[in-house]
Amino acid sequence: MRHILRAKSCKLVWAAFFAVIIFSVLPVNEAQARQTIEPEIRPASGWVSPLDFGLRHGATFNLNITNHGFSISGQYRYVLGPHTQWVSEAGFGNIKDSREQAFVTWFGQQIIPNKYNRVLNFPVMTGVRQRLLADYIEDNFRFYVSGMLGASFSFVYPYFEDLLLEDGPAQVQLPGSRIYDVFQGWGDGSWQTGWSGKLALAVDFGQTFNTLTSLEFGVMGHYYPKGIQIMEPNRLVEREGFLEIERGTGFPAQKLFLTPTITLMFGGMW
Repeated sequence: MRHILRAKSCKLVWAAFFAVIIFSVLPVNEAQARQTIEPEIRPASGWVSPLDFGLRHGATFNLNITNHGFSISGQYRYVLGPHTQWVSEAGFGNIKDSREQAFVTWFGQQIIPNKYNRVLNFPVMTGVRQRLLADYIEDNFRFYVSGMLGASFSFVYPYFEDLLLEDGPAQVQLPGSRIYDVFQGWGDGSWQTGWSGKLALAVDFGQTFNTLTSLEFGVMGHYYPKGIQIMEPNRLVEREGFLEIERGTGFPAQKLFLTPTITLMFGGMW
């Protein structure tokens, strides 16, 4: 009889032990079940804009790389809305003809055959800058697309000494013509006005807006209705041992100048 009671008591002890373990593991209610199995999903933080920090004005200094070489520019930004900015840009650089070919002598002198004029360019443009994919990309990597239009002011001055003949300027480099450096020939230069425009995609880096660091890829164009004569309009040919000038058989003036651009921007907002 004692053995039977002892066996029953052991069974009751083991049953109570397993019951305590089971009830301690299982959740008491549905709320505890959700909290134990997985946490509540927190909504993602929304995007921010310069307006959230009281910033509306911005300015950058830009270093540009184009088919024409290096140039510099400055950009002013005014925040119109959370994702929209009005931008104005002014720059300084040069313009080259797409048909130019440069050669360097043993003494480091650069020679461009058939070049007639140098061109210093001062574009002034204004337009709109719009942020893209703000709901899907973090604020420290902000994509913008921009489009600008404006005026293009160019100072055109001679590349070499254009000798004066009986029938007018030679407009071609003769054996006695000397090549000017970049600071010579300005007295014979003239201004030409045209149109300029740029379409670009940029990325602004950084979590805050006080400091601006941007990388921009775009396409820039200049259009001059009358064209700019960068290459020689006449040709120098040799006939029977004599040099002759064939007028109007050289390179025509170029009206449209297109180039890809890569721009590094550094600045801030206030």
